[in-house]
Amino acid sequence: MGYDSSELDLLRPTTLSREGRVDRLNDQAWALLHSDPQRSQSLAEEAGQVASAGEAPYQYGLAYSLLIRSILAWDQSRYQEALELGLQAAILFDVLGERGKQAYTVNHIAGIHYFLGNSSLALELGYRAQRLAEMSGDPPLIASVLNDTGYMLLHLGDRQAALAQLERSLDMHRQLNCKHGEAQALDSIGKAYFLLGNYEQALVYEQQSLALDREIAYPRAEAEALGNIGKIYRAAGEPEQALHYFEQSLALSRERGYRQFEAATLLDIGRLVLDQGKAGQALLTLEQAREVAEEIGSKPVLAEIHAALAEVYESTGHLRESLEHYKQFHTLYQDASQEVFSFRVRSLEATHEAEKARQRAEIYRLKNVALQREIEEREKLIAELDAFAHTVAHDLKNPLSVIIGLSELVADRLRELRDEETAQLADDQLNMAFKIVRIVDELLLLASVRQESVTLSALKMGLIVAEAMSRLSRQIQQKGAEISMPRSWPVALGYAPWVEEVWENLLSNAIKYGGSPPRVELGATPEGDQIRFWVKDNGAGIAPEAQEHLFAEFNRKATHRGGHGLGLSIVRRIVEKLGGSVGVESTPGQGSTFSFTLPAHRGEGPA
Repeated sequence: MGYDSSELDLLRPTTLSREGRVDRLNDQAWALLHSDPQRSQSLAEEAGQVASAGEAPYQYGLAYSLLIRSILAWDQSRYQEALELGLQAAILFDVLGERGKQAYTVNHIAGIHYFLGNSSLALELGYRAQRLAEMSGDPPLIASVLNDTGYMLLHLGDRQAALAQLERSLDMHRQLNCKHGEAQALDSIGKAYFLLGNYEQALVYEQQSLALDREIAYPRAEAEALGNIGKIYRAAGEPEQALHYFEQSLALSRERGYRQFEAATLLDIGRLVLDQGKAGQALLTLEQAREVAEEIGSKPVLAEIHAALAEVYESTGHLRESLEHYKQFHTLYQDASQEVFSFRVRSLEATHEAEKARQRAEIYRLKNVALQREIEEREKLIAELDAFAHTVAHDLKNPLSVIIGLSELVADRLRELRDEETAQLADDQLNMAFKIVRIVDELLLLASVRQESVTLSALKMGLIVAEAMSRLSRQIQQKGAEISMPRSWPVALGYAPWVEEVWENLLSNAIKYGGSPPRVELGATPEGDQIRFWVKDNGAGIAPEAQEHLFAEFNRKATHRGGHGLGLSIVRRIVEKLGGSVGVESTPGQGSTFSFTLPAHRGEGPA
């Protein structure tokens, strides 16, 4: 392979300082990120080695090298490596005060977490990247982060907010004449309109994105845009046009070696021809897709392929083959789910380690400033992060083993399709998945409470309680719970999203551990400059010796009734950060009353 003039400069003897040489290596690696990833990897690794040499590493050059290598690992589906390298880069940029580079890196890490299924943490990191970008005053960076957070909002279901973010990103990229960012924003907006069922608008934006991808010679994005346009035409009932674009995407993916896109596009084509009743052609295409997916080890795509093959065989009356592919689908789906959750455990643990390193660096800085109290708080935080990592590993792996067991039973009974018992097993599996998601959400909420500062405002407590009950409607219905509350509430100060989490935790516990049926009473009592809100249940009550541990951090002894030991510790952390306190009153056999206080609002306002 030949070298261009700028690369040859790097090989000639030079009077450049070490820092200058590292910067040039990194700049060249960055320029080759997408056009020549192998050469980019080599240059970035060399930059990292030169930057690390000697007693005093060149930290900026090392951080830049780590960021480039993280992006390359992401592009090659080495997600754990990408996360670890990105976290190291983010810490260094933070220590150096490089807000622009830190924003870019945090945004990149948010994308990794989003892919691994950590949606709440991903969005939290996305907003943090947005704040850092705005602090840096870098318009192209702000526009890029807006696009990515908009994309996450889109897939989290807040499509109107997503469109607002994406449209702002598009306008900024156009004002800056940044065609790469403009193409990304157009693609994201096209996907938004597709999910909203507006295929005409979706097509307009995706076609514009495709034109720009070709103009800037970004074949990976071009292959994705071609596939997206094919999906739009398929959904709009235009199979010939859909096939035309799918075939272009397939040809480009094969030419450039995008094996993941190749498998996914073959799957799309197989489904398309099956829509037209061409079962034989669909079978041949899906078998090709299966070969590619098996070669690259893509279990999620392979699971979808088996589901499509099951549909083909079912349509032709070959029920035995159809059942076999359904079995393969469920097995692969569970394997893929297990891998995703394992990724989530490792990614959260890696985030924990990175945060520990950042906190230690900050402690080192503070030791010369005589801020002993702040140092002690940070050292306490490190201990909490240790407990956090152990809790993540413990509480995610146990439910997963149950999911796997249930999946085995479902697979064994697939021959009895439409069997009520099998359907119940599937429901049990779904409930367990909900439990895992809830655990992860609570962990992420705790991280949010620990890191974020919020402004207190007057709370409309009636609406907040109603929203918490809406989120618990499934549990309320299943348990037949009876809930009573006052018609009006005294007005307190707080932060509504966090207070809603407090109510949901306390209500959920009262329903879960109440009598049969659960009878739950809610209320509020002014106490000077505070208001005490409470939840009373008709359960078995709590022994006095157990009450003192209920709100402890990450301690299984902190829960007298089982569970994962997170909910009440989160309640305590939220309430204390809002300027209140928590409490419990209980007598065995006579139920329990859990309470929390918030500052009273001195103005007027409905609650």
